[in-house]
Amino acid sequence: MLKEARESLVDQVDMDAIEDFCREIYKCDEYTLVHVQHVADLMAGLASQLGMCCDEINLAYMVGVIHDVGKIKTPDAILHKPGCLTADEFEIMKRHASDGALMLAGIAGADPIMSVIRHHHERFDGKGYPDGLSGRQIPELSRMLAICDAFDAMTTHRCYRDPVNLRDCLLELRRCSGTQFDPELCKVFIEFIDERFGFSLEKEQAAELPVVAG
Repeated sequence: MLKEARESLVDQVDMDAIEDFCREIYKCDEYTLVHVQHVADLMAGLASQLGMCCDEINLAYMVGVIHDVGKIKTPDAILHKPGCLTADEFEIMKRHASDGALMLAGIAGADPIMSVIRHHHERFDGKGYPDGLSGRQIPELSRMLAICDAFDAMTTHRCYRDPVNLRDCLLELRRCSGTQFDPELCKVFIEFIDERFGFSLEKEQAAELPVVAG
């Protein structure tokens, strides 16, 4: 039933309207443009790694492209701030998830996507936003987005910090597995990165172990 609903959703969504949203994102912030393209690619790869069908992979890519559309309403002074955000500024930044969901309300057939976008900053342990959902209360695509979003944010240059190397990024994802991220999806994502980049966290860590003389 879920698979049929996703296939139906892909057929019903107004893709012209989605493209219009994307053009607005481009105007909003060049970093966001590059970021959503990266996240969409990662989402499609993770969906494929999970064995999802073609329509589900297309849907995963679609939500990757539009997941940050709500940043159009975030003030530039906050969106482009070169340093850390204050507590008040962070509260404003957090609104982009719910703002994005509301902006999608005018797109035909996009109701389920609205939920995915609204909840992509929820945490597996229930400490995320905007609604404090936990575990499988969070839509699967939102749980996937949380991982892909964090991976790209850590591994790309930001105005306030240098990128994190691949090894440290994967270690951070693993450290946050079960708290911030869905542990099962996190495991599959790390396997996907291994296959995509030929980088194995396990092999690298094994190589670092000291050789004990017999």
